[in-house]
Amino acid sequence: MARSLNRLLRPKTIAVYGGSWSKNVVKELKKNSFLGEIWAVHPTKKSIEGIKCYRTTFDLPSSPDAVFVGVNREKTVSIIEELSVIDAGGVVCFASGFSETSVDDKSDQGKTLQDKIVKAAGKMPILGPNCYGFINYLDNVLIWPDQHGGEQVNKGVAILTQSSNIAINLTMQCRGLPIAYVITVGNQSQLNQAQIASELLQDPRVTAVGLHIEGIINPKDFEKLAREAKTLKKGIVALKVGKSKLAENATVSHTASMAGNYQGAIALLNKLGIATVDGLESLLNTLMILHVHQPISGNKIASLSCSGGEASLIADLAEPFNFRFPKLSSKQKGKLKSALGNLVHLSNPLDYQTYIWNDQVKLTVAFRSMMEETYDFLFIIMDLPKQGRCSSDAWYPAIAALKEAKKVAKCPVGLITSLEENMPEKFAKDLIKHSIIPLTGLENSLAAVKALQNVSMQWKVKSTPSIIWERWPNEKSRVLDEYQSKKVLSRIGINVPKGFVITDKNSLLNKFRSIKKAVCLKAIGINHKTDVSGVVLGIDNENELLNKFNNMKRLTRSKEFLIERQVDNCLVELLIGIVRDPQHGFMITIAEGGVLSELRKDSVTLCMPCNKPEIARALEKLKIWPLLNGYRNKKAANINNIVLAIFSLQCYALKERARLVELEINPLLVKSNQVVAADALIRENY
Repeated sequence: MARSLNRLLRPKTIAVYGGSWSKNVVKELKKNSFLGEIWAVHPTKKSIEGIKCYRTTFDLPSSPDAVFVGVNREKTVSIIEELSVIDAGGVVCFASGFSETSVDDKSDQGKTLQDKIVKAAGKMPILGPNCYGFINYLDNVLIWPDQHGGEQVNKGVAILTQSSNIAINLTMQCRGLPIAYVITVGNQSQLNQAQIASELLQDPRVTAVGLHIEGIINPKDFEKLAREAKTLKKGIVALKVGKSKLAENATVSHTASMAGNYQGAIALLNKLGIATVDGLESLLNTLMILHVHQPISGNKIASLSCSGGEASLIADLAEPFNFRFPKLSSKQKGKLKSALGNLVHLSNPLDYQTYIWNDQVKLTVAFRSMMEETYDFLFIIMDLPKQGRCSSDAWYPAIAALKEAKKVAKCPVGLITSLEENMPEKFAKDLIKHSIIPLTGLENSLAAVKALQNVSMQWKVKSTPSIIWERWPNEKSRVLDEYQSKKVLSRIGINVPKGFVITDKNSLLNKFRSIKKAVCLKAIGINHKTDVSGVVLGIDNENELLNKFNNMKRLTRSKEFLIERQVDNCLVELLIGIVRDPQHGFMITIAEGGVLSELRKDSVTLCMPCNKPEIARALEKLKIWPLLNGYRNKKAANINNIVLAIFSLQCYALKERARLVELEINPLLVKSNQVVAADALIRENY
């Protein structure tokens, strides 16, 4: 493990290596009034941007605290080694052409050079390679070879990204969000995002952390980061991108394709209490809420606007997020009526109209009547006029009323613009001073509030078991056939249909007669039997049974077959799968089952271990939840039976985690008072 990043991120001396890119670093340091010393190292140049050049590392006046190495990849290795020898504080490795080229570079020279960098650095911290650097806006320190849009702040959020261009773009935001640090991590050869973020959390001036994640290197580091964030009550929000697949050996079941890399990463982050969002706008809005306030605890919201159009719009946009708009209390209605008069319809969302638009006193009464309730979030929708072309004078009474009412607020208050561009930066900064959260875009603002509900929920849990992950070796595995898999399920308490393995017509007829009810016939040794006519349901007479048997034998060429009692009167078919994800740990996927499970994509993936309430909440997130819960006066399923079955599967997986690779039941037939595993497979190492 590298030493602390303190010297690198808060240096008093900075050295730069290279030509044009290093010149840009010096320019930015001077432009931002860096107060420490700047040294340049170049074998032939006498100076860079007026800074004296030293010929070699060993000619420097002393060991630098922070270094920018902007030379080619081969020279980077030797310079890193020299800096480690003189005990430099840390290095930004700018050059590319390392492990990120592994897909196209069959010689793997880039990966080899990256390994050499890590070895040469020893315990000296390095960012990158293939990394732009960092900006510390708290101390006016930066090792950054390009323009940026930020400014010095006293406190703010830290943003870490694997993309240098996204980092630049985020510094250009005009929302008034105070940014304390921007750090690009590049290839994360030595230090990964979670490790760097853990150090940033310790800075009391950092209020929250935002992560742009392409890949998670070590989930255990993220687990440690999440625990520290919970202790410090500093929220983390992540934007996970990229959808690389699971390891090649996890492709037998439907689950393996449904619980892929992206779903696994999101499940892991949610398990750890890290908020997840889908876009940069939501990322910035979520960080703004965390900076001004804290995570949001529930789904009870209210909205105020002076337009019925905006009131209707937020009501529509909030519905998919499962927010609740509680009815106004009689006390609220009384106060609102005294301020708004008899012509305004009182409801939540509230269109307070413009009768009192210029009356600051009455506006204060109206705003205060809403803020005195304990909503989980109160939205004030208000777009500002275009700056430089229009006047904002008519908005001043409402803004003043908003600030006055906020003094007695019992709930977090956000001023939201319906359009992203209608929030002037100066105005947003002023709102923050009054603890009013400036947010832009209705849908992205709602998404930000929703993302933070999970954080609050996880923070309330006193302690959670550690995630199940390790660097599992890629070993040989075998697939248990359906009959063998069901024998395992039966031993752990999962109901399976009465069935027998047969090889010929005589045994087939004997077993059919012993079952005495309609049966299903299946070919053994085929993973996706439906695709090859390897399963027939509802056979209730011997002639049909023999015909289906002969046909199936011809089409599948199987030597063994399974005859089972048919399970009828099912309410719903579910898919329950457990997959060992090499990147993120053991995952449980709960989905609509049957042959269309992958097509419908009605699924929820959870990171193990899960408790029973987590499993129950996952079921409620499925689109088919109404069917489970008794749709249109039809029988409801016993949810406890489903939860218990899934929990039992998890217990088995935890016990066999060194051996189990994947397990799937598809379908799990849900009856009103029973669940039955109609088909199953288990894959394990041997």
